[in-house]
Amino acid sequence: MGYAHNSKKGSAMKNKMLVLILGIISALLISGCSQLETDVQLTRRIFNGLCSGRQNVQGQIDWEHLTAMGVDVGKTYSGIILEKERADYRKAFFFNISFSFRASGGKLSGFSNWRVKTREGDNAIVATDTPSNKVLLLTLTSEAGKRKLTAMKWQE
Repeated sequence: MGYAHNSKKGSAMKNKMLVLILGIISALLISGCSQLETDVQLTRRIFNGLCSGRQNVQGQIDWEHLTAMGVDVGKTYSGIILEKERADYRKAFFFNISFSFRASGGKLSGFSNWRVKTREGDNAIVATDTPSNKVLLLTLTSEAGKRKLTAMKWQE
């Protein structure tokens, strides 16, 4: 009887260790993947996530410094003190972007010719063409080895 109990206990411990090790490996792979992506690939993934309402890209957005289509999102976001309210703001931002994108008939496949337009210091400005012949500019800023989206605007 004692042997079966110890065997089950040992098996449960091994399973917990395996889950822990897999979790650590997954975290390392996920964090490393964004470093392996080119600026264009990362920007495109963030933009696709925004337009699709996938909040899993919110860690690649610099919320405190973000400007989007002339709106200083960062100023509003920085004024929010409670983390619950910040999370609600991010969720609403994703909803509004994705809803507006779909409501306007936007299709991710319509964006083409993704390219780095310019590099200025820690910034890479990625451009993409729209079906209406407009150019969307998205700024990636690198700080402490992490690249995050800091701006979205139409080229003038």
